[in-house]
Amino acid sequence: MSNERKELFICDLDRAFGPESAMSPYMLKDKWRVLPVSTSEYSAHALFASCSDAPDMTFDPGLTGWYRIYLHFASGGIDLKLSSDPCFLPVRPSPSEKRGGMYVTEVLWRCADMTGESLTVSMSREGAGYAPSMLVALRFVPMTGDEVAGWRYEETRTDTRNIYATDDMHNVYFYKNYTCMSDWLAVVENYAHSDVEWISVEQIRNFVCDRLPADDPDLFAFPREGDMRVQKTKDRFDCREVLRTVVEHGKKRGFKMSVSLRMGAWGMPFPYDQYYFDSDIMARYPGCRTVDRNGDEIYALSYAWPEIRDHMVGELVEMARSGCDAVTLIAHRGIPYLLYEKPVADRFFGMYGEYPYELPLDEPRLHRLHCSIMTEFFRAARRALDENFPERHVQIHLRGLFSVFDTDYIGLDVEELAREGLIDAVISYPQRHYEKLDGDIWQEGGDWRIDLRKYSDYCRENAGRPTCHTGDFDFAPPYKNYRGEICGPASQKERIAEWNELERRYGVKIYYEILPRLMTNREFRRRALDLYDSGAERIGLWDTYGRAPAKAMWTTAGRIGHKDRLRDTDPGEGELWRTLRVLKIGGRDVSRYDPMWGG
Repeated sequence: MSNERKELFICDLDRAFGPESAMSPYMLKDKWRVLPVSTSEYSAHALFASCSDAPDMTFDPGLTGWYRIYLHFASGGIDLKLSSDPCFLPVRPSPSEKRGGMYVTEVLWRCADMTGESLTVSMSREGAGYAPSMLVALRFVPMTGDEVAGWRYEETRTDTRNIYATDDMHNVYFYKNYTCMSDWLAVVENYAHSDVEWISVEQIRNFVCDRLPADDPDLFAFPREGDMRVQKTKDRFDCREVLRTVVEHGKKRGFKMSVSLRMGAWGMPFPYDQYYFDSDIMARYPGCRTVDRNGDEIYALSYAWPEIRDHMVGELVEMARSGCDAVTLIAHRGIPYLLYEKPVADRFFGMYGEYPYELPLDEPRLHRLHCSIMTEFFRAARRALDENFPERHVQIHLRGLFSVFDTDYIGLDVEELAREGLIDAVISYPQRHYEKLDGDIWQEGGDWRIDLRKYSDYCRENAGRPTCHTGDFDFAPPYKNYRGEICGPASQKERIAEWNELERRYGVKIYYEILPRLMTNREFRRRALDLYDSGAERIGLWDTYGRAPAKAMWTTAGRIGHKDRLRDTDPGEGELWRTLRVLKIGGRDVSRYDPMWGG
């Protein structure tokens, strides 16, 4: 029977979708524009919407049996669902190795039994003004019985699941216009049919605080349209209910679920330094900030204060009430976590009979004290989770920095945390932070003590900051500190070997982040293979809300757990995705020149 079914290709979408009243040849606010497009293979009547409130459009192909569903889209992408799906799912453009001209992307969206199914496209869940939606064509390719069996087998495999996906969820408020709780299920459904093992969703309550200078958001010019959307829609949902719903759905779909929290979620710099980004805890504990060695107050709150540690432990307990399998502390956002504030200085004086102000951050005694204070916080978190949830072990995960050394530098002694059983997993994020003391700041005498007056002048007058903060790299080579000591692993293999030793000795699972967020499929494959060849077993992916919808890239990124196939196969081009040149659009030839007369 499967051999009798034919491929179905639909390119005149104005004849396929309805209602007809929702379409127009013009860009009207409540319509989809019917747009003529000519590609290198076919001509089409595409559906386009931008900055509009165009209604949902539905197409019933009248098919039975299993099909591969291919989408042809351009511009900002599209949101779609089959009639049996619990929510709409986004499809977005992926980075391309092609340069110049305009292209339509054909991508395998999914495989499905199309019996009784219709397809709906939506603009209503995309915040108006964010990105245009353009669907050009659809292709339904019938599957054989063996192909269906292979698809189903892949869905049941667990041996390839090695990806730790982190979704900050703030993007939903920023980009989307969700109106019902089922819309939030897309946070999980984005990762269906992939090698994702863990989904970590962020504690979004930290991003929807109630600190407005006045009651009416319309009085203010927000930095971005998305910021205004967050403020106006933040009360539409109860954040605790959202977390419970997403976690429950994720566990039903077979994922391990974590809720994450930025360890330095205190606020944002200008111009995002007002409205919902200002954490309420900053107003509650104004005297608990970090303080530099010369007495200058730093914006970040300090874990040296018991009030801050107690607050963060309380946040972790609240997160765990969602039913999640783990809570994740994100350490690569919000550094520093403690410096020279009074609790640190007093404890140091009690231990050594002097104050630490003249010492660099990595001076061994001061550094050990910083690590000790942070370890106390993790102990308190472990106790609180065990006391509040005795019926289950809520894991603690840490999103650390690039290497064991880099994570330890900011006060997180991962060796001690692992030895005491205070962490269950580490996601190694390619970020490095250290004090860059290369100016004229030292006292006479050569014992590496800082002249506080010189240091203050250096901070004011130097062209750069006295700290180095780099991230989103492939590999960071070692550097020399102010004493001339070589810091950090010399190679990728050395870095991974150090993390793997932590796993071997204490059972802590290690995941390795791949950045930047968007790259070509070949580059994604190259970086994954480099990690595997260097000894890595698992992968971490940050901000996957923007990665998973990039379906062409996701055909590689979402399947990098298939290590046996990754090296010897082309990264999907031709079978899972391809690009077609656009020759004409809207009646204008774009194959040779941009029709921008006077533009």
